[in-house]
Amino acid sequence: MNARFLLVLFDSVYLLALTAWVGSILFFSFGIAPILFKVLGAEAGGRFARALFPRYYAWGAISGAIALPAMVGVPLSFPEYRRPSVGVQALVILAGTLMMLYAGNSLVPAINAARDAGPAGQARFDRLHRRSVRLNALVLALGLGLLVAFVNRPAPRTSGIQEMTPAERARYEERMGRMIEEIESGRRAVPEHGAPKAKRSDSDRFPIDDAAVKELEDLYEANRRREAERPRPRGASAHP
Repeated sequence: MNARFLLVLFDSVYLLALTAWVGSILFFSFGIAPILFKVLGAEAGGRFARALFPRYYAWGAISGAIALPAMVGVPLSFPEYRRPSVGVQALVILAGTLMMLYAGNSLVPAINAARDAGPAGQARFDRLHRRSVRLNALVLALGLGLLVAFVNRPAPRTSGIQEMTPAERARYEERMGRMIEEIESGRRAVPEHGAPKAKRSDSDRFPIDDAAVKELEDLYEANRRREAERPRPRGASAHP
């Protein structure tokens, strides 16, 4: 399993969840809502709406809950996608999901209670119904914005993060441990300028090259200097 496979997997899940979410809002707003009470009448239409709304909002909340980790998974595989827009999109998905949960668990029961109250609750019903319409419009706008952002996302510039196989990890850790032991004991030989480098195997995709050696030596020396400069209790030896 490589980064490209994860990119396809995460993008597919994200796109399916997002289109299921946005598509359900579009279908309900422009397909069902305009004809619901006209075709079924007030009595049957009300019963149908009571059965439909909890499932409708649960569908949106579940879609958002699936879309969020799928969207965040892509930057974990490709560092070039780690930018502030990822956090903004994650907050947008989270906000839309919370709005769907609020509508399904608080707004819908309040609307049903206002409808059951008859003429006395008509004003409250109208107010809550307008809130529901605005909430759906806002979530729809957020979802469409996320789709536009996904379509306009640039193609990856790299092959993503490469993970070592267990065999490669074992060889790498063995070589790193041996090099650290040589540095600590002062036995590491510095290659002469112009000396031929050892031939590496083509299967070794994670070699410890001269730059990695120099970086490790600098890090070790910096840590050693910090330890030497750190104040010690009176009577303590400067060397362990």
